[in-house]
Amino acid sequence: MGCASFANINGQNLEKHTWNNRILFVKTYDSTLDIYQEQIKEFENSPDELKVRKFVLYKIVKDDFEMVSFENPEFVESGKIAGKAIGTSLDERTNFQVILIGLDGGIKLRQSAILRKEELFDIVDAMPMRRNELSKKID
Repeated sequence: MGCASFANINGQNLEKHTWNNRILFVKTYDSTLDIYQEQIKEFENSPDELKVRKFVLYKIVKDDFEMVSFENPEFVESGKIAGKAIGTSLDERTNFQVILIGLDGGIKLRQSAILRKEELFDIVDAMPMRRNELSKKID
């Protein structure tokens, strides 16, 4: 899988998350779309599972973003996107996209359908770094 072309968001480079957080991007041009709202609820209803997997969520609507850290839920960052956003092209049929970025900064998944939390957790839990995290907790 390719390496992410990181964007500046509110003057901050997303590379600050590399090796610290996995990133979920949920992107649309219309925040009222049912698919967008359903995806956000899918992730927001699983804060504990997302926290242990070191996730941050970027909700991107047009050129605006809101970043939620599941490790520190009180910390919410928002602003305008400066520069090119990850995967700037959206599927015209759905006007929606979910992108998963691993700890290494690489794009692990990009899709235009809802990403169910079970599928997300299966993907992440199969990653070598996550398996390493889990084995360290067992030891």
